[in-house]
Amino acid sequence: MPKKHRAIEGVGPSSIMELKAQLYKSQEEAKQTKDFTGSDAQYHRAKERIAAKDSFAAKNSGVEGRALKDKLELKAVKDGAVSYAALEKKAQLYEKLARGELSDEEAEEKYCVDFFRKGIEHGEDLQPPRTSNVSISAPPEDLKADGEDDGSLLFSTKFAGLGRAVETADISQHVRMVREVHQEVNQAREKATELKQRRQEQATNRREKLKQAYLRKQLAKLKAQQQQQQPQQHDEGKT
Repeated sequence: MPKKHRAIEGVGPSSIMELKAQLYKSQEEAKQTKDFTGSDAQYHRAKERIAAKDSFAAKNSGVEGRALKDKLELKAVKDGAVSYAALEKKAQLYEKLARGELSDEEAEEKYCVDFFRKGIEHGEDLQPPRTSNVSISAPPEDLKADGEDDGSLLFSTKFAGLGRAVETADISQHVRMVREVHQEVNQAREKATELKQRRQEQATNRREKLKQAYLRKQLAKLKAQQQQQQPQQHDEGKT
């Protein structure tokens, strides 16, 4: 049986073919040197020594592989395969977060959607997977204080089954962070609303003051005109 060629890292089929061609060329040149005698042989050897080596002619075995990889990645981006895979991964992460089945590594990522509220609202539609062993841990103390035992049980349930590792869905810290963010957002909205109302009241008071000043000015003008007209009428009555 022929021996199986051992794979060499960084050497592909094209590189092997180039090496074989170079070996064949050197063997042919060695045969030709044997045929030369005297001055011809010396001339041939000198020519081989003096000939400059073209460094750009040598090919790197890894360049072609990287170029092919770049072409495939560019083609995948143009076809939309990369973006579709990213969207599919995000959708899976969102579903896990909504069900409370997110792992510790994935839970560190930040999301802009309140999946805790969505999970509580749609908790009746979600059914836990059927497993052979189900162990329910005690709910966290901070959730007990708020009276949300059902939600805490949903997020602190451990499911174990055949051929599957035990997963812990304890995201009380994430829930606490989401609540704090919601409180900060609500406080900021209330402050913005109060500031807007205060500015509107100030603008209304300013307009009212300008209106009153204008009316007083017009009234003063009318009084001055009436005072000027009264002496003229009195003089005309005497004449």
